[in-house]
Amino acid sequence: MKALLVLAGEPPDESLLAWRAEDSDFVIAVDGGMNALIQAGIQPDLLVGDFDSFDPTTSGSIYCKVICEEDQDSTDLEKALRHLPEDEVPDEIVFLGATGGRSDHFLTNLLVASTLPEASKVALDATDEIIQRATPACSVSLIGMSGKIVSLLPLSSCKGVATEGLRWELADAAMGPGVLLGQSNEAVSEKVSVSLRAGNLFVITPKI
Repeated sequence: MKALLVLAGEPPDESLLAWRAEDSDFVIAVDGGMNALIQAGIQPDLLVGDFDSFDPTTSGSIYCKVICEEDQDSTDLEKALRHLPEDEVPDEIVFLGATGGRSDHFLTNLLVASTLPEASKVALDATDEIIQRATPACSVSLIGMSGKIVSLLPLSSCKGVATEGLRWELADAAMGPGVLLGQSNEAVSEKVSVSLRAGNLFVITPKI
């Protein structure tokens, strides 16, 4: 099952939003992320939030289930993730509108994404770049990368990090805050792969 969550950060390009929505089995609008979906003429399966950035009572364009959660101990994204279908762990979870805008929102979104099940492929997608998570259960494979910048951001202690296709390769490396970060490496091959034995690592790449 592929899930798409559309947040209220920097709005994605409509073509990207349309493709991601078409490629997903379950689409959740996260509060103000509903604005981008309305603009693109796309109906989600669910609208969730505390509605401080979107008022569902003022729009006549909503035909999905609406869940209002005013709990201030969790973010809108955390609220939305609680309403993913419970019958299976998603194979893939994609966030749009999770980057840009306020830095605290972006960093919180990244931290929340790091807590998702290891077996789920996770990506924060945007018009100009994509951030993909690598875990022991989900390596990251990239194509069309030659000459592009590839940054590795460990959000926890990572062990056994291995890369292929980068100028400065890693083999069974330890990474983590205060240990080794991986900013601004460079792809020297069209194909790049990143894997690890333990931890939580984000791979950040441009699309242009």
